[in-house]
Amino acid sequence: MRDQNEENFRQSMRRLAATVCVISCQNEGIRHGITVTSVTSLCFSPLSILVCINQKASVLAPLHDEKRYCINLLQASQVEISRRFSGGVPASERFLDGSWELEGGIPYLADAQANLFCEIDRAYSYSTHDIIIGRVSNSRFAAEVSPLIYQDGIYAVGAPIPLSNAA
Repeated sequence: MRDQNEENFRQSMRRLAATVCVISCQNEGIRHGITVTSVTSLCFSPLSILVCINQKASVLAPLHDEKRYCINLLQASQVEISRRFSGGVPASERFLDGSWELEGGIPYLADAQANLFCEIDRAYSYSTHDIIIGRVSNSRFAAEVSPLIYQDGIYAVGAPIPLSNAA
């Protein structure tokens, strides 16, 4: 049984909304990918981003071997792609859906909300996860802002909140 602090932490984190991303890489001619929500920008000098990946994830060893990868920020319409890369579909079939292309040998989702092409700068093991710090070498983004959000165990979409002119 979980202790109360662990359960409170788990429930607190369910209130943290996050953009759904797919981390993709290619190693020895085989494409690898996983759905993640633990992604955050780190700094602008150098351009860098942080992602946390469970050490049991099949993408982790190829990612460490290759060192180059793409963080694909999904659009609100890409729930099925998120599900494919969440483990519900065999790894060999995950890239069969979506507009996947290659840039410099890195698979990326061409119609994603955004693509961040990275190279591992540093990696740290912490308990059950690896913390990957990537230097961003290139990025692309869609004109329309429509990210796929994950919050409280379900998918959601973001909508702008109009600011009131009243003071």
